Amino acid sequence: MGIKKVVDEDVLDLSGLNDLLGFQLRRAQMSVFHHFSSTVGGEGITPALFGLMVIVSKNEGLSQSRLAQALGIDVSTMVAMIDRIEKKRWIQRKKSNVDRRSHALYLTKEGNKLIDRLCLLVEGHEKKFFNNLNLSEKKTLLALLKKITKT
Repeated sequence: MGIKKVVDEDVLDLSGLNDLLGFQLRRAQMSVFHHFSSTVGGEGITPALFGLMVIVSKNEGLSQSRLAQALGIDVSTMVAMIDRIEKKRWIQRKKSNVDRRSHALYLTKEGNKLIDRLCLLVEGHEKKFFNNLNLSEKKTLLALLKKITKT
């Protein structure tokens, strides 16, 4: 066992973490989510709920199970998320025309108004994080993240 260094509270040694993808992704996620919350959080929307509402707005009649699959979450968590925004009257469930056992999802009039407003706020939020990157770097970063999520 090596000798332990005395910790300087102002300077932490992160050398075992700084080159780890997971550590950097988590730090980036925390920063993005914190800013998202301060930008949009007053509406009672989390990044996950925003993503859910955007997908439903672009895919009316989508089933809960397909939405859960698209977001990479389990169906029971999806049902709880939908329950939460259904109570706020932003989304509605209707019996599916394709499969009577499932529900089709639609944004309500209030939900559509909200998502339009939120998209403008989120656009500004995104600009903050891409402010230090040129267009080529932004495209590269997004392409690399998409590549990672496919593995």
